Amino acid sequence: MKKLLLFLVVSMVAVGLLGCDKDTTSDKTEIIFWHMSPVGSESYSGMKTIIADFNDSQDLYYVKGVGFSFWDYWDKLSVAIASRTAPNIGLSTIDDVVSRASSGALYDLSTLMDADTSGVNTIDLNEFRQSQMDFATYEGDLYAMPFTATTRALYYNLDMFEELGLTEADVPTTWSELKTIAKMFDVVENGEIKRLGFDPTYGDATYHGWLWEAGLDFFDDNLDPTLNTQGHIDVMNWILDFNDDLTRAQLTAFGEENTLLGLNPFASERVAMIIGNDGLYQTIINSGATFNYDVAMIPIPDENGVHVNWGSGFSIEMYNNGNDTDAEVQGTYEFLKYLLSSDVQLELAEVNGWIMSHISAMDIYVENKPIMQKLLVEVDYARDKVYVPYAPSWHGNDWQPYYTQILNGELTPAEGLAAARANYLEKQENYNSVN
Repeated sequence: MKKLLLFLVVSMVAVGLLGCDKDTTSDKTEIIFWHMSPVGSESYSGMKTIIADFNDSQDLYYVKGVGFSFWDYWDKLSVAIASRTAPNIGLSTIDDVVSRASSGALYDLSTLMDADTSGVNTIDLNEFRQSQMDFATYEGDLYAMPFTATTRALYYNLDMFEELGLTEADVPTTWSELKTIAKMFDVVENGEIKRLGFDPTYGDATYHGWLWEAGLDFFDDNLDPTLNTQGHIDVMNWILDFNDDLTRAQLTAFGEENTLLGLNPFASERVAMIIGNDGLYQTIINSGATFNYDVAMIPIPDENGVHVNWGSGFSIEMYNNGNDTDAEVQGTYEFLKYLLSSDVQLELAEVNGWIMSHISAMDIYVENKPIMQKLLVEVDYARDKVYVPYAPSWHGNDWQPYYTQILNGELTPAEGLAAARANYLEKQENYNSVN
């Protein structure tokens, strides 16, 4: 009987304690945060800890984290913003902040910063690159903050280099050197590519990235498409001619085989060199690869080449659904400041393997990480793609069909570029007719 009474007392105390926790949470203003660390991901537990630490640090707000996989995230976010059911705070692409700011979907962070006298986690704008801040600015005010500082570089397999008697001194720095060195690594058996030195369409290599290195661009200062120039044709021919001893069918089959097997071609040692972003560093670690590799700047044209790469970083944004309470707005802002603080940016880098936007924090993060140190240097040479209102997907869905047809030989470079330009001009005309 005594044991039964003791059990009942303990049970009642436990229920009471659970009730107190629930009440404490319910008394807090709930903030919804969407991120890319879903349950089961490598970064889930770390992100959960970061959110929990904020919740434990104060008594006013409770952040509920909701994680999605990378591709699911973008689909869900675009629908949520359009339907005014977006989370209070989340990640987005920094190059098109202006599209959301101009539509009223974002809160003006400059106003919140000016009104902030708390002295807690004050945002030091000097810790963020101006090149990224410019993309987050609309009509003179900040509507987002840089969150990550993605960059791209040339990854190369040192073991493969040594196998051919090459050293780091032989790592290519120009387009002609890149082709010469790359062809030394190719292995083709019975018509199948077993190993490839390099291909300018693999990995994170992009046509607009190669254009930038040649001092060219898709659009002029007035955002008019500039694809019908000899310079564009020359760059496209360089891409086509790089592996001219192999057929497009062979190159496509090799790439599709990697995709089918779920392999990163560089991490699986199937290519000697590849253009990759900073995320490839973490992919190689996660794959358990043991080969020796390093990174370098992406080779540039032999004449008048420009040292540049594509940034495509994330922003952190506060979404305005039109029905948020003052407490929600303030709580969201406090959490945003927390995420941008030096210690948390460092923690986020460790959790995700990303280069974050906070300059000083990343200087600490790359200590004792030689490859990350080199990638961080390349961040200063990264630029983002310009936002084109009449063609927001100019580098993706709008361009890819023409690029694919050129690569497959269905259109000549001149034909494909002209057709792409005509498509952009039509989009521009349609946009201008209603705006």
